[in-house]
Amino acid sequence: MRIDIEDLHVAYDGRTVVAGAQLVAAEGEITGLVGPNGSGKSTLLRTVYRHLKPAAGRVLLSGTDLRRLSPAEA
Repeated sequence: MRIDIEDLHVAYDGRTVVAGAQLVAAEGEITGLVGPNGSGKSTLLRTVYRHLKPAAGRVLLSGTDLRRLSPAEA
């Protein structure tokens, strides 16, 4: 399985909190997400597991947009 995050933007109440995030987590690799407090790490991960909806950009799971998958498929 591969996860691609492409130009992801996340907003709360109209305020952008993550802008332009890019990430590739390829199959067989260990990927770390690091940064200072308040930099958007948890927000990015909440968007990956669909707790939050991106304002722009997309999250791909093995090439398929997560928004097109059912919760069971994701």
